[in-house]
Amino acid sequence: MNVSEDEIFLNPLSRETLADQVYQVIVRYILRNGVVVGDRLPSERKFSELLEVSRTVVRGALAQLESEGTIQRQVGVGMILTNRPDTLSSPDDIHELNASLHELFQARIALEVGAVEWVVQGLADDDFSVLDGLVDRMARRVADGRAVLREDREFHLHLIRATHNPVIIKFATLINQYFDRMRIFSPEVAIGRRLDTLEMQHRMIVLALRAKDIEAARQALRMHFTPLPPN
Repeated sequence: MNVSEDEIFLNPLSRETLADQVYQVIVRYILRNGVVVGDRLPSERKFSELLEVSRTVVRGALAQLESEGTIQRQVGVGMILTNRPDTLSSPDDIHELNASLHELFQARIALEVGAVEWVVQGLADDDFSVLDGLVDRMARRVADGRAVLREDREFHLHLIRATHNPVIIKFATLINQYFDRMRIFSPEVAIGRRLDTLEMQHRMIVLALRAKDIEAARQALRMHFTPLPPN
């Protein structure tokens, strides 16, 4: 039976609200970045920009942390950590892996570099127009000092969709969902490289794919994911 792309991405709705998911990401940020009692957390606006959600959603997550006594809002200062959480819980099995950012990048490399042959076979002229457009958007946002998480994610998922393999697409979707959940709050760290090299790296990937040069595309992807975040 053929599976359409729409069917692939029509997964059951999460039992968590968006605010619950942001709550989980903030807790992971605290745990993985060595935030100690008395430290100031990034602002509500910063969380909103980097997670690409509304400030209302972020406010709901922060309110939950405040009600639990984990953080405290101080006038003129911001949110201060008052009680470091011990663990991060999640009802979703994939999030129980507690994988590091390093391990997630390894999984992405294995998946994307390994799938290049089928990506090359599946890409059409219209796909290259989409990829070029995403890189152009990325360049504009970097020039404006804005995060490019959404553009980077869409770029790589567009490559994976070109395989037309529902299993590969599903794996990539799960990896990206986990990335979103555990994202560290720095655009450079979140996608694993400096912002000022992003446009060049993505254009090199597109150039190799357009030339149907499988080995060059693999090398461009490896360079894009190097260096990996610390384990």
